[in-house]
Parts: sequence; C-alpha cells; structure tokens
Amino acid sequence: MQNSSSGRDIQLFGAMFLTVGFVDLMIIELFPAYALKLFGVVVTGPAAYAVKLHSPAVHFLIGYGFLFFRPWSWGRAVAYGAFGIVSEFMNQSAFGFHPVRSGFMATTALFMLYLVWRRALFGDHDQPN
Repeated sequence: MQNSSSGRDIQLFGAMFLTVGFVDLMIIELFPAYALKLFGVVVTGPAAYAVKLHSPAVHFLIGYGFLFFRPWSWGRAVAYGAFGIVSEFMNQSAFGFHPVRSGFMATTALFMLYLVWRRALFGDHDQPN
C-alpha cells in the first residue's frame, strides 16, 4: 500500500466527519428522548441534551481539522477514538454484549491505527521565509 502524500484520504475523512456531525444534530433534534449511554451510565434529565451535543461538536472540529490538516485534529481524533472505545467497553460491561457496538470498537481501533500511519500529514511544517 502506497502512502499518498497529498492527503486526499484524510480530507475525505474530514468531509465524512462533518456529515456525521450534521446527522448527529438531526438525530438529537428528532429523538430528544433518546438517553445516551456514556461510560456505563445512562444520561437522562435536563442535562442530557447538553451532554448529547458533545458528539456533533467534536465531529465538526475533527472534520474541519482533517479538511485543512490542522495539527491539533490528529490528537483530538485519536483521543476521541479512545474515549469511544473505553466508553463502549464500559457500556458493554454494564449493559451486556452488543455485536454492532463491538464492531464500532473494532473499526474505531483500526481507524486509529490508520491515523497513526498517516500522522505525518498533520505535522507542523516550517514555512519558507
């Protein structure tokens, strides 16, 4: 597999993160009663809406960062991937095994490995004077 230096793959992932952010917002608005599960806890009540907004906010930030190769977006994406894997592991420990969510954990781990492989695209490059 050849490592493309143009980074179009990362920009495509950025566009997908932006799309997922919009879909997240639509789901939150269309299904306000949905109770989010984070770290083995079901989030309900008045604070649930604000807690659910973390997902589209982070997806928008990562998407923007990937589109323009911002150095901070790599770390944010890896940290958010780790957040998702740990949270889902704790959810499955508390609420039982779920095959689709297990697939989410596996694909997130593979995506994180891909980002490690493509990390050079996000580095701070010295601009010529």
